[in-house]
Amino acid sequence: MMILAINPWIYDFAAYDFWLKPYGFLVLLSYLQKKGVEVDYIDCLKQVIPGKFGRGKYQSQIIQKPQILKSIPRYFKRYGITPEQLKIQLQNKNPQLILITSSMTYWYPAIVDLTKMLKKLFPSILIVLGGTYATLLPQHAQETTFSDFVFTNYSLKDFFKLLNIDYEPYELFSTLPKYENFYSDLNYVVLRTSWGCPFSCSYCAIKKLATYSIRIPIKIVLDFVIEYSKKTKDFVLYDDAFLYEQDYVKKFLNKIASLNLNINFHTPNALHLRFLDQELAYLLKKTNFINPHFGLETLNPLLQKTWGDKVNQTDIIRAVKFLKNAGYKDGEFSFYLLLGYPQQNLEELKKEIEFLHSLGAKVSLAEFSPVPETEIFQKYKESLKEPLLHNNSIFYFFDQNKLSDLWEIKNYARKLNKKFSN
Repeated sequence: MMILAINPWIYDFAAYDFWLKPYGFLVLLSYLQKKGVEVDYIDCLKQVIPGKFGRGKYQSQIIQKPQILKSIPRYFKRYGITPEQLKIQLQNKNPQLILITSSMTYWYPAIVDLTKMLKKLFPSILIVLGGTYATLLPQHAQETTFSDFVFTNYSLKDFFKLLNIDYEPYELFSTLPKYENFYSDLNYVVLRTSWGCPFSCSYCAIKKLATYSIRIPIKIVLDFVIEYSKKTKDFVLYDDAFLYEQDYVKKFLNKIASLNLNINFHTPNALHLRFLDQELAYLLKKTNFINPHFGLETLNPLLQKTWGDKVNQTDIIRAVKFLKNAGYKDGEFSFYLLLGYPQQNLEELKKEIEFLHSLGAKVSLAEFSPVPETEIFQKYKESLKEPLLHNNSIFYFFDQNKLSDLWEIKNYARKLNKKFSN
């Protein structure tokens, strides 16, 4: 079987390649190749102006704003290659099936435009859609995107049945991407040592996207790191709970340290503070974890209890001590705080930023997006039926006449963070 696999454009007010490889899609494609499927892959987001640590700026074009977003005073853009460039890449293709992945729910208009183009070019070929948007909003995806078949992360059996290929879950989720089959050059490499998360935070939909499963065997991960360390220096951990099983992590990091590889690790999905001990802090430093990010979201004790009860102020102070003992200096580690959630007190947020700064931590303000299938989303689902309103750039829960207050907070956090580099 010949499959044409496509990672679509992003349509948004802002987008930047913060290590945004379609990891689950690449795992699936690598698994299909192992099963004898021929895969022709196109990444509409491939063209990036590289920056520090492999991250970079996407090529973009200004496009018409959807009507529901007309009041937002920002340019709406297509990020990635142009439709003309894509059509050139699609010339002389002869697929038996077209497979498209999806990410944010509010990026679905890009999939609509992509499927329209594909229907014209390949009118008799089945178009199959999977990924995050397809999993969280399958009915919307089926009704809106012109896809012939929509499958969710928890209906993979149906997808493999469609292809008439055996589905072996353990083998699939122990597969790591064969990047050389999909990218001619690599500025960074994404990997996982586990899938899912054991926690149930009320703002996060990870439990709906992946079941927390056993770790990928260390030998498989080590072989992967050794192979790709010859091609790139930057490795990005996509684990949602990397530190959760401490014995595994310590064994893995000790083996990495013994190899003396000249590589960096990055943690955009955040590490769990509660599982950091002094030994792990030393290992993070020794194996060159650059600016490790830790999940915090808020210092409000009531919200912490409501959102998942992962960490408290005592955990933060203890973790910072571990990091500094390990050799991390002020400004060399970061905490995520949420910005833009319902009824947020911005004065309280400002004090949280100042507290973390006083400990020597940088603050990364993660803009809140209401995610379907989460507890918070359920409270507002009637007003959030249009996925475009899930966009974190529009700050749906804030008075649009007072957005300057949010930008003021963002600038304040940036100002404090810059003090560490002076």
